[in-house]
Amino acid sequence: MRNFPFLPSMFLLLLVWGCETTLEENPPLVLSGEKWSLQEATLNGRGVASLPGGPANVPVSIDGSGEAYNLTVEFNEMNQLVTAEGSFVFDVNLSALGVPVGGEKIPVQGVEIFSGTWELINDQLLITDLEEGVTLDIVEYSDTMLHLEGVIDAADFERFQVEGLTVTQTDIEIILVR
Repeated sequence: MRNFPFLPSMFLLLLVWGCETTLEENPPLVLSGEKWSLQEATLNGRGVASLPGGPANVPVSIDGSGEAYNLTVEFNEMNQLVTAEGSFVFDVNLSALGVPVGGEKIPVQGVEIFSGTWELINDQLLITDLEEGVTLDIVEYSDTMLHLEGVIDAADFERFQVEGLTVTQTDIEIILVR
């Protein structure tokens, strides 16, 4: 009968440990302050094309990777404006049925992606300009890194208009650092 007081004590200890709250692993996201620099950008999409001398509505894959990064982004806390300076280049390749059908280097001005007002809603960054809004999912972040993913309208990139190509979806992935 000596072990009897041990059991209630053990139960109480387990109850206290089980009710213990844990702290968030990530600190709150603070966008304002220092400027962010674009470190990486990728573009993936799909569409259909009418190829010269070929069938209409052939499925097309779109793959793009950024290069020549010279872009900074600033999030202003006071008026919730987001502004960008500089540019980068998307090296975009198109393939139809697994066969390369074209490619182009497309210069992208920062204001084509980061311009207007910004708002954090849960795990998303909403950027709204005069014409439309873009919602980017916050995949990962720290004090010095912001990893974003989202669906964008490829029509925003004027040089992305290829004769006979209709883009049905374009996903972008962006990594900013400070």
